[in-house]
Amino acid sequence: MTRLWAQSDKLYGLLKTWAGRMLCGTVIALSGLNITGCSLLKPAPVSAPIPPHDPCEGQQREIERLQQQLTEKEAMIRNLNARQQDQAKALQETTSQVTRDQVRLRRLATQPGAASSIAEAEVALASLKSSQITAPEQTLQAQRLLDAATASYAKGNYGTAMDHAAQTREFIDMVMGNRTRKASDPHLAMVPFNVPIPLRAKSNITLRQKPFGSASKLVVLKKDSALTAQAYLGDWLHVQTSDEHSGWVLNTLVEVRAGDLDH
Repeated sequence: MTRLWAQSDKLYGLLKTWAGRMLCGTVIALSGLNITGCSLLKPAPVSAPIPPHDPCEGQQREIERLQQQLTEKEAMIRNLNARQQDQAKALQETTSQVTRDQVRLRRLATQPGAASSIAEAEVALASLKSSQITAPEQTLQAQRLLDAATASYAKGNYGTAMDHAAQTREFIDMVMGNRTRKASDPHLAMVPFNVPIPLRAKSNITLRQKPFGSASKLVVLKKDSALTAQAYLGDWLHVQTSDEHSGWVLNTLVEVRAGDLDH
């Protein structure tokens, strides 16, 4: 009996050892399958995070759009300015051509045309003399211009006679216009003489940059300095000197240079 129990214990120990080995083998096999499966499965791609919306980006695009519009508007303004300058230049050239044509027509004048111009100047001078608001000195200046026209006509210089008759009428228009309009009139504008009038300074006078008494002084002109009146604005004459200075003087400070009227 004792021997039988010993054999049973020995058989139990063998079975226990075999079962343990089988269990370990199974565990190892399952572990290998798990590792292999993990190696065969590819990892799922990780998507990049979506950046949040940047409000500054929209503002930057709006700024760029506005800058582009501003550039286009500036280009349009430059084009308009250039066009206006071209138009002003063309108008000035046309006006100058008209003036030259008028002078040319006067120089080609015939005796009847000169006589008619002198007659118109005489009527204007008579109206000036009859007005109660005209200074005697200004009437004398107009008379000198008319006398020069009559003298040229007598010599047969009909074109020159028409020039002096035109000077007479324009001088009278200036005097009469200044008496009826105030210097502060906003509609007062510079009026060019179709035929420039030769003048001289009655005393030492100041040539000013603009037609008003407080304007900057350009130069002091000595008595008897030769001037040429090219336009007027109110009581001011725009003149040019013999040494190419140009500016404004009061018309009461100058007088007609009678000796140069026939030149």
